Amino acid sequence: MTPFYTNLALWVGGLILVSILKQEVDKDEKISRFTPSQAYFGRCLYCDHGLIQGFIVCAGDILLLKTQCLHPAAFILAGMFCSFVYVNLIYAMALTFKHIGKALAVLLVILQIPGSSGTYPIEMTPIFFRKLHPLLPFSYGISAMRECIAGFYGHTYAKNLGILALFLLLALFIGLVLRLLLMNLNHLFDRRLAETDLMLGRNRQ
Repeated sequence: MTPFYTNLALWVGGLILVSILKQEVDKDEKISRFTPSQAYFGRCLYCDHGLIQGFIVCAGDILLLKTQCLHPAAFILAGMFCSFVYVNLIYAMALTFKHIGKALAVLLVILQIPGSSGTYPIEMTPIFFRKLHPLLPFSYGISAMRECIAGFYGHTYAKNLGILALFLLLALFIGLVLRLLLMNLNHLFDRRLAETDLMLGRNRQ
């Protein structure tokens, strides 16, 4: 169960990180000009925290919880990479879709709990989750960590991390391409949200 709960902790940690740290970059007197792409990559703090989070969680599994693991270094590396991908994906969704993006991140973790085969073999789950299984990042993060715990089989470890890297490309597409298309709509939504006085909204220049 260690791979499942480790991936779950990394995703929830990334979700909390994006919730407590500001996503947008504001313009001021010192920095008045920057492109949306520069603003997106300017939040590298998320990536740094994601790597640190992955190291702490996986090292804690081995050193504190005494998880049996044949390849502890590879396990920690897999955890750091999973955390890096998850934080980037959650950050991209939150920045592009605002509150809806955070809700999507919560929905994703709910779907991944039964759909990633972390607790039961995917063959024992309903057909909906069997169809969803290849589309979930947890499926590959959990499989990569299982290789480290039970021993490598062929190139399964590298294959799963390679597929997981595709979700990083998806995050970059959402944050750099899709965000540009929705930017004006998001600004309008933020202004309307601020006018309701029900939720915090950001009016940007």
